[in-house]
Amino acid sequence: MASRWLDRLLIVLFLFTSFMSLVYAPLFVFGCGWQGLTLGADGPCAASWVGRAWLGYVQVEPIYRDAPVWLQLVNELDMFFFSWFYVLSVIVFVARRQDRPWYRRLATFMAGMMTYAIGFYLIWEVLTYKQTGAQLASVVIFNGMWLVIFGLLMLRVHVLRPRAA
Repeated sequence: MASRWLDRLLIVLFLFTSFMSLVYAPLFVFGCGWQGLTLGADGPCAASWVGRAWLGYVQVEPIYRDAPVWLQLVNELDMFFFSWFYVLSVIVFVARRQDRPWYRRLATFMAGMMTYAIGFYLIWEVLTYKQTGAQLASVVIFNGMWLVIFGLLMLRVHVLRPRAA
């Protein structure tokens, strides 16, 4: 029913988030780096597809050209703190264990953490986009996707879960 299609969608979304945090983010952080991004097209970021993607994103969100430490930490938190949860979620959904109480509690905790981090970041963007030159609509679409993913997860584990008869 409704939960079955959502389960499949969440598997695809968690595969995407796993790729982003286990492949894309490390290739940026360890290959190009925040300092490389500061150097622009003349720096090491121009040498890789991930670096070039970040250089493109700087056009949408110029603050990343010289990202403050707190913003670097928010980005790296996904790589170091959330990546294991994304992989675990793929395994849990493929094995059809998403209705287990332990996963529901863990998913709720992780959704709260992600909502706080992305919510903080998006509120900051709304308050400062005129000063930073960010293209607000694009920033909200790119980054709000994480809120949608975790919102769908909460819908699945709390609203569309099987109930005892």
